[in-house]
Amino acid sequence: MNWGTKIVVSFILFVGLIATMVIISMRQDVSLVAKDYYVQEIAYQDQIERIKNYKGLGDNQVKLKYEVQTDKIVLILPKSYAGKGEVHFFRPSDASLDARYVLKPDAEGYQHFHASDFKKGLWRVKISWHENDREYYEEKTLII
Repeated sequence: MNWGTKIVVSFILFVGLIATMVIISMRQDVSLVAKDYYVQEIAYQDQIERIKNYKGLGDNQVKLKYEVQTDKIVLILPKSYAGKGEVHFFRPSDASLDARYVLKPDAEGYQHFHASDFKKGLWRVKISWHENDREYYEEKTLII
């Protein structure tokens, strides 16, 4: 094989490699974490205030536990909770698995979720509520 043929073969292999890389990169999902990302970014100062209000609760903060024995996720709210809110189970790797629930704790402040309703792996649990003209927000990490 002479040097001219080697150059042509090298060029064809290079073009094949680049074409393969383009095809692979075109098939990757590059969606944003949230569809309204830019709107959320603009309103983030309000989010900072919600987080600040939450941290001001002191010992009355929200707790989240995964109980393996009962296969339940337990959300523990302050007993004084009397507001309205939402729990958002956010799956960073697949938005189609996200779930939202209304906060409905029992008299002791507990709210239970069946872990079997959720795929195993990493979840971010976003808890937001308003009470007494104040808004609160907390985000917890959960591994099922």
